[in-house]
Amino acid sequence: MDFKAFEFLGKEVPSSISDIREAMDLLATSIDSAIDKVGEKVNTSFSNKDFKKVAELSINSQELNAISQKIQDYISQLDLIIDEKNIEEDIKDNSNEDNEKEIPNYSEYLVDSEIEHNLYEDLTHKRPCAIKIEGNRIDIKDWKSALLQTINYLAKKDPSMVRSFVDNPKMNGKKRIYFSRVNLPTMIAAREIKSANIYVETNLSANGIRNLLVKILNKYNIKLSDYKIYLKADYSDLHQ
Repeated sequence: MDFKAFEFLGKEVPSSISDIREAMDLLATSIDSAIDKVGEKVNTSFSNKDFKKVAELSINSQELNAISQKIQDYISQLDLIIDEKNIEEDIKDNSNEDNEKEIPNYSEYLVDSEIEHNLYEDLTHKRPCAIKIEGNRIDIKDWKSALLQTINYLAKKDPSMVRSFVDNPKMNGKKRIYFSRVNLPTMIAAREIKSANIYVETNLSANGIRNLLVKILNKYNIKLSDYKIYLKADYSDLHQ
């Protein structure tokens, strides 16, 4: 896919651009996480003096990194289109606004709140009610609180790790700062993580928060399968 194809989508189906960007961001994050795990195997193989294995792992890591960089280039192209076309991210799912006001029959969109969902799902137009991390279920009211509750939970385990996100480019966007030591003027909805003495941007789409959660969990070496989401409602049918 070249830049002209993205420009075509930006003109004909602008709403798809943000969705594609979020999906690519998740893919790049997953590849980077895989590279980190390969790196651990490199260290183990080196300690065992299995230099042939070290070479094999290193070569494949370079190829994976090249793929990740290519995806990042695509993401940068999408960001340009989003800026030029003034395409707004769908952040309604993450707001504290009462969505019921827009729904004639709210009860029709309730879902089974005991069904477990994961971070690889499309979370757009869905409303959460709880998360479960390492077996601990935590009630939440929206995606913003899902992000904050997760960070607070992890900060209690290792606050230094959360603080390190401030200086880690991969934990922040190229144009937006997600983690900061101060409440920056450019942060739209910064919330303080008191246990780590930092601020986190919460004005993100549902899938944007999903992608950030994946990055955070990877840094804490928590399997994504150990993180569950429980939904209260699914408004997808209203947006078809």
